[in-house]
Amino acid sequence: MGPLQLLKTKLPFAIATIGEFVALYFWLMFWDQGAHITATIVLWSGFFTERIAVLYWVKVNFGGHIGIAADHKPWWEKLIGLTLICLSEITVWVAFVFVYDQFGILPAFLVLFVGEQLEHSVELGLLAQTSWKNFIFSRSATMITLLEAGGGLAWLYLVRHGQPQLGGLMILLGLTIEHVVQGGAIKKKMKAELAARSAAAASERGSTERDLGPVSLET
Repeated sequence: MGPLQLLKTKLPFAIATIGEFVALYFWLMFWDQGAHITATIVLWSGFFTERIAVLYWVKVNFGGHIGIAADHKPWWEKLIGLTLICLSEITVWVAFVFVYDQFGILPAFLVLFVGEQLEHSVELGLLAQTSWKNFIFSRSATMITLLEAGGGLAWLYLVRHGQPQLGGLMILLGLTIEHVVQGGAIKKKMKAELAARSAAAASERGSTERDLGPVSLET
């Protein structure tokens, strides 16, 4: 695999994984220490890094016509879309930690699983240019949600039981596997969508040509 191919396929997801890991691990660490402003800056910076890396990956692999940062959109619309998707993800994780601390492990897992399942369904729907409802019960969305939620639950449990380094390792592992699986699922889905559209376009051209019939050159 050449450097360009590595840049297009592997590096963005590595950056996305590191960005999300830094956002969550160091946010909670600083927040628990009472450094709330630093924690908030780290949280938002990490998630913005993750989202930008994923959007770059989508653009170089599938073109700039899809997603929240499509080329035809003005810069302010792209920024709003990026901010909103980061806000939704942050809301899910903050709610997860709050529910864990207040109500325990099972309610927290349900909050994280449901929230991330909705997140992943919306993301896959945006990329496939179809409704998020088509993915809410899909195997691909459920798999990546389970990986992320499992890693997140192990992380928070270990942090709250005095093993933050091991917890950090768990969430890093979960996010890494999740992003690998997610990248494969997106590629598979997008290739299928592009093939279906190409076939539909070819069929439409063929139908148009049959309707027109042979063109006579006689006068």
